[in-house]
Amino acid sequence: MSDGMYTSGAAMVARQVWQNAVSENLANTSTPGFKATRVFSDELKDIQSAESIRDVEDKQHIYTDFAQGMVESTGRDLDVAIEGSGFFAVETPQGERYTRNGNFSLDPAGTLVDSSGAPVLSEAGPLTLTGNRIVIDATGEVFVDEQSVGRLAIKNFTSTASLVREGKSHFAPRPGANLEPAPASAHVRSKSLERSNVETMDEMVRMMTLMREYEASQRMVRLQSDALGRTVNELIQR
Repeated sequence: MSDGMYTSGAAMVARQVWQNAVSENLANTSTPGFKATRVFSDELKDIQSAESIRDVEDKQHIYTDFAQGMVESTGRDLDVAIEGSGFFAVETPQGERYTRNGNFSLDPAGTLVDSSGAPVLSEAGPLTLTGNRIVIDATGEVFVDEQSVGRLAIKNFTSTASLVREGKSHFAPRPGANLEPAPASAHVRSKSLERSNVETMDEMVRMMTLMREYEASQRMVRLQSDALGRTVNELIQR
């Protein structure tokens, strides 16, 4: 394959990876606590070091943007948001997972669960809430009818790069991830939710730019393919 066709084809693959990330972001603009997926690559370096066009896909550096989303009041007792660093801990069949989505509710047994149905953990384990009035204060302390029943477990990590996304809202720790106490500056805001940190207009502009770049690379592949075909035909006819 000519260098020009290889470079154009590799650019198409790279743009497709970015397009997938943008599509995922746009699909989750209304998901509380959602963190945008970003893609980074040193294109020239990655293309030159790739052993094949498909290998370019693997060399795209996909990461999660953990920037704080806007916190908005909902007025709902079981909605909570973390302002600052930290994650709510939940219990899943795969083990403890972490989320910024504080859209909690009670299951039929009265267990506090997140939007996926995973039990939300307190410092002493899952919380079962039975009573009339539930209040969650700025420290994550949960009160039922003015009696404390536990404090939400808020976990933090030395580096968010040690977390890998699972589904829309959960993050799993990579091997060797280091837990640390949530910083003193972090606090829980009750009756509120952290919105997705995706900026819809930015993502739309990014998507249109990627589409134009993909189409330009596609045209280059077609032109070079046609030129190569004409050259081959000329050589055959000689």
